[in-house]
Amino acid sequence: MNWIHLVASHDEEAHGLWEEAWAIFTDPSHILAELGWTVIQDVIVIWLFYGIVFKKMILPRLRREIHKEIDEEHNIKHDDH
Repeated sequence: MNWIHLVASHDEEAHGLWEEAWAIFTDPSHILAELGWTVIQDVIVIWLFYGIVFKKMILPRLRREIHKEIDEEHNIKHDDH
């Protein structure tokens, strides 16, 4: 809240702040850096979460539980060796 009050109370400084912020936001090197980090983080998070955690841990467990429920519902018994 203090930052908003500071910006509102000092119009000259706020104008300089917004100009500087806009210059940073529209700087091509900043845009490329943001895109790069976004791609890196998304690839790592999606690859890690979906590829390892979801496909290898969560999905097989869900399949086993659903298969078990369907078998119980339809009174199916498997011969386990």
